[in-house]
Amino acid sequence: MNALGLDSRPPVANLVVRQEEEDEYVVGDPGSGNFVVVPEVGARLVALFAAGHTIAEAADEVERETGEPVDALDFVEVLVDAGIIDARAGDAPPPAPVRHWSVSRIPARLVRPLFGRVAWTVYVGALLATLAMFAAEPSLLPTYEDTFIFPDVVLSLLITNVTVALLTVVHEVWHAFAGAAVGVPSRLRLERRGVFPVLETDLTGLWALPPERRYGPFLAGMAVDGLLLFAAVAPRFAWSRGWLELPPGMVRFLAMVVFSQAVKLAFQTLAYLRTDMYLVMATATGCRNLHEVTRLSLKRWIRRLTPAEATVLRDAHARDLRVSRWYRLLYLAGVIWMVWFVIHFLVPSAKVTLGWAGGVLIGAPFGSAYWWEGIALAAFASLNVLLPVGVIVRNRYRAGRLAA
Repeated sequence: MNALGLDSRPPVANLVVRQEEEDEYVVGDPGSGNFVVVPEVGARLVALFAAGHTIAEAADEVERETGEPVDALDFVEVLVDAGIIDARAGDAPPPAPVRHWSVSRIPARLVRPLFGRVAWTVYVGALLATLAMFAAEPSLLPTYEDTFIFPDVVLSLLITNVTVALLTVVHEVWHAFAGAAVGVPSRLRLERRGVFPVLETDLTGLWALPPERRYGPFLAGMAVDGLLLFAAVAPRFAWSRGWLELPPGMVRFLAMVVFSQAVKLAFQTLAYLRTDMYLVMATATGCRNLHEVTRLSLKRWIRRLTPAEATVLRDAHARDLRVSRWYRLLYLAGVIWMVWFVIHFLVPSAKVTLGWAGGVLIGAPFGSAYWWEGIALAAFASLNVLLPVGVIVRNRYRAGRLAA
């Protein structure tokens, strides 16, 4: 039940207000990570609420200052709908506390050196050195065969998947560390980018900071990926030149790490999937809702928009509409590539793997080592197909609960 009326004093003590442009302000709760963009009048209302004014008193004060009436209650309801303030009755159960990732709570002084000028020089230098080694020794460039470390397919898949998962966690930890370095806690969650399941560090609180302070946390994951890529390429480069002796198994393992990190860095450049580079681009262009505006501007060419979607497009910021004119080309190219990838790689590889696993399960004695290998391969193939579907179902379920 909504407990706010004209005589209410909205709870805004935890909110931050930052001017984005001449008549645009970001208002939000860093604890929950919810933010909205409001005009100057909205920022003024928040300031009056913080000073102890009721909704009616704040509306009267703004009208005296501007000479124009303002619906302060409607503005408060916008903040409530966005999850920025809580308007429930006092006898209602308190909202569940936001559970931030523990690594993002590390003191800023401990992680700030990882993102200082010296650190970024190291990150950039490592990436440039890696490119130089690839140019000098093209045989070090990654190939898909690098994922098969051993003749035993199941063992190769197991080691590859575990290693990739650990390196992915390192990527997300670096995002969390970079957020902690600027005082922004984060949450780790499983999400989907197109057909790809991904771990995601929720750094929504960064939008309370000036644009120049967001780039480091957005790029932190790619920075550590580049450093790990260098750490895998450099020993193989030295080995290829005869400067270092490495066991054959270590050479193959490092090749697999190179493949994993190179693919991960390439994936982050796919801005249409709202990856790290999308966040960098949205910040650099000053866009508010570029992805959604672009998606809806393309959708209306194919089918009629719902009233809610038409409203989003009608009320979109002029900058979002302007940037979407060229960003939609990247979006379309990315969608086409993803469809090609599904048709020519994901589906065929899943069919081959599941077919082979099915043959093993039928022909091998029940409970034998060969039979368990078939189970493992079937599980790997099914996970790649079913995990994105599971994320879609989960998100729709959560959206339905919020709408209820």
